[in-house]
Amino acid sequence: MRFRILGPLEALDGVRSVRLGASKPRALLGALLLHANEVVSTTRLMDELWGEQPPATAAKLVQGYVHALRKQLDPDTLVTQAPGYLLRVDPEALDLLEFQRLTREARVAPAARAAELRREALELWRGPPLADVVFEGPARHEVAQLSELHLATQIELLEAELELGHHPRLVGELEMLVAAHPYQERLRELLMLALYRSGRQAEALQAYKAARRMLSEELGLEPGQALRELEAAILRQDDALSAGASRSTARDPGASVSAEPATPPARGDELRPVTALFADIVGSTALGERLSPEDVKALVGECVTQMSHAVEEYGGTVQAYEGDGICAYFGVPQAHEDDPERAARTALRIHEVVGQYAHDIAQAWAIPDFAVRVGINTGRAGVGPVGVGSPQTVALGDTVNVAARLQSTASPGTIVVGEETARRLAHRFAFEPLHELSLKGRDEPVRASRLVGPIRAATRLRLRALVGRESELARLRAVVNDLEAGRGQVLLLLGEPGIGKTRMLAELRSTLPGHVTWLEGNSLSYGGLPSWPFIDVLRRWLGIEQGDAEIVVRTRARARLGPLFGDDPRRALPGLGRLLRIELGQGAGGAEGSEARRAYVAWIEALAGQGPAVLAVEDLHWAHSSTRELAEDLLEVTERAPLLLVATLRRDPDSEGWRFRTRVLTEFSHRTTELALDPLSPAAAQEILGALLPGVVDEAIGEELVARAEGNPLYLEELLRALLESGGLERRHRTWTTTVRPSLLLPPALENLLVARIDRLADGPRRLAQVAAVLGREFPVSILERVAGDDTQDDLAALLRAEIVRELRRYPELVCAFRHGLLQEAVLSSLTPARRRELYGAVASAVEEVYEGALDDHLERLAHYHAQSGDIATARDYLGRAAERADALGAGSRAEDLRGRAARLETEGGGASGS
Repeated sequence: MRFRILGPLEALDGVRSVRLGASKPRALLGALLLHANEVVSTTRLMDELWGEQPPATAAKLVQGYVHALRKQLDPDTLVTQAPGYLLRVDPEALDLLEFQRLTREARVAPAARAAELRREALELWRGPPLADVVFEGPARHEVAQLSELHLATQIELLEAELELGHHPRLVGELEMLVAAHPYQERLRELLMLALYRSGRQAEALQAYKAARRMLSEELGLEPGQALRELEAAILRQDDALSAGASRSTARDPGASVSAEPATPPARGDELRPVTALFADIVGSTALGERLSPEDVKALVGECVTQMSHAVEEYGGTVQAYEGDGICAYFGVPQAHEDDPERAARTALRIHEVVGQYAHDIAQAWAIPDFAVRVGINTGRAGVGPVGVGSPQTVALGDTVNVAARLQSTASPGTIVVGEETARRLAHRFAFEPLHELSLKGRDEPVRASRLVGPIRAATRLRLRALVGRESELARLRAVVNDLEAGRGQVLLLLGEPGIGKTRMLAELRSTLPGHVTWLEGNSLSYGGLPSWPFIDVLRRWLGIEQGDAEIVVRTRARARLGPLFGDDPRRALPGLGRLLRIELGQGAGGAEGSEARRAYVAWIEALAGQGPAVLAVEDLHWAHSSTRELAEDLLEVTERAPLLLVATLRRDPDSEGWRFRTRVLTEFSHRTTELALDPLSPAAAQEILGALLPGVVDEAIGEELVARAEGNPLYLEELLRALLESGGLERRHRTWTTTVRPSLLLPPALENLLVARIDRLADGPRRLAQVAAVLGREFPVSILERVAGDDTQDDLAALLRAEIVRELRRYPELVCAFRHGLLQEAVLSSLTPARRRELYGAVASAVEEVYEGALDDHLERLAHYHAQSGDIATARDYLGRAAERADALGAGSRAEDLRGRAARLETEGGGASGS
């Protein structure tokens, strides 16, 4: 028997097509074929067939579908094997396995044979994979990955054909592929190369212009480096572009033919904000007493697999499997500003899936105490590869150790979190404080809490007065007035994290009259369902929560949606039911995604038809493409009804939110108001500080806090919180004062946020940012190049585009600066002490070389660099020379200060000297 999934699902018995039945049996067979010759658990099959809300009889239904399939297949093809089923398939009997074999052979074959093998592999495809199968679980992503694999193989074949000199007949095929995949820059490179080699240089350059225009107009981006270099090579008619040149040379015309592709060096040791999660199974010992080792291995292995899937779902990394448990990191290898929240939601998801699994084990094996316990802790950790040449990255230090100890103290079925994790999540999750815990290996007890769950939507807190936004408020009131007059609009709130976008959104809501309908949703940074913020909006309007029984969801949906659509509920109910994952009636046909989008637009338009409505989506920069597409569909409603569509987003040209902004400003500018929130003035920041900390604040402390926040309200609040929690801020009579300099604090929440911003960069710009941070808030590019190497132009351009740094001045030399002082400090904080000393020493040497004839202008800076590198004697020498120079200029008090700093260096043995 043969199976085909690279197109519509088919099972063939000889030449006879086997009848596979309805959608659920087809989906079950599809899931088994995606994992042919592997055990697929019953729980996984239930996820694929019904998603997050399977019916109570789902396990029985799966058994029934398997029984029916066995009648259609060869004997012994589909077998039961704990904890699920295994489909035995010969490699040549499944087109996917055959495709994988051919592409593997192509990678090591000579060019002509490789092209032949890839062509044979692509001929196995009959259309989109499993085109007639609907999955509700992770298999949807696996099918998408197959489509990406198909495109990658097409590109590899085209590269091989170009290498063989077949360029004339490839132009048409490449033009069709570029039209189908307009953002795939490698396809555009190949088209330009095929045109050039066919003697059509002008058309090759025109193809580049078309690519640049499309990227600029639709995404606000410039073409990538490879496309730009190829255009330059075509203009100079580089010999490396001629037919017969190697593929690597064609991609990099300036490279030697024999040059090997450069492998970017792995990240070295760093200090980073990390949230560590440990989870292990309680009750596995009882399994060992009752079952065979093979069954125990299968059951525990499936449970650990489900826990790992939960970690991956929220963007974490499973670092180690420890018998019947896992160790996972959030923030390694890439930090996210919400890593503690991701870890908390992962832990809750683990309890959910293991709870379902435990129920099955209790029924099947009469073992009732199967559960999981979880420990979470947040803090700084040393991160880096383990062992020489090892690709594995680990996080080490007290943060990770405490997470492991918290897990060991947790009761079965509970989640215990450390103090910093609980503090960071107090506004989103409910906690039960625990007594201080004495943990093995620690002298001091640890404060911990038990995570209960997310906080349900509650009554909104009273808002503090909005400070320093008078002009923005005036424009906001104009938007509200237009909405009340019946004019649909779009409002974009744009700004960096913490600048006040959410606060401005709250102000908008507070100014609306009571008869205006308010709808609000949030995009999730860790994925979630496609179109999630709009699904969230619909759920809130219906008054349903995640986990409500299907009958509750269906009843409330019909009760609220039915009257809204009057005599024709079929216009929207089926499509909205798809979004809610319930059946609300028979649809009118069409693609599932487009039907759901049409239904959603109809629902919003019906609401706006009853009176003015506001639909607000926060953090659109994190949105999925499907969210952006639905948001664009809703733009049309603003032309017909009093709908105000609001989006908050950051300046991220690579995001779907930025693509939405481009569409809005291009086609709906006549209805659009964009409020770009700039940093607050020092006076406004002082006013906020006074509201946060009632009473008189010591003038010097207040000025330093305001200066470090640089107009960002969130930064100011977190800096103040860090001072209070460190015990460095105390009240003396009516005045708040401190013994801790605010300039020495980098609050954990801000470090997470800022390091996450740096981690979105490629390795080259990221390493360059570390060198720049050692130089200081401002840095001459000539020194940067001397330390990092001359080939830094592209990496510096990436830092400028990402708005990590900005040009400060160009004359008499190019000087750049970090856009925010805390951003520079966050980059600097990621360096280990050894790496920091090494870089400071390199920077000191570079300054001495570049400014050899004018060192007197850089004496204090050189003293700082040498002190940080550990060369105290040289640092004291430079401070002494600076003091002599100050004396010569008549600045006696300055000279004394410099000599005092030199003396402190002697007694302190280094440390932070002033810059």
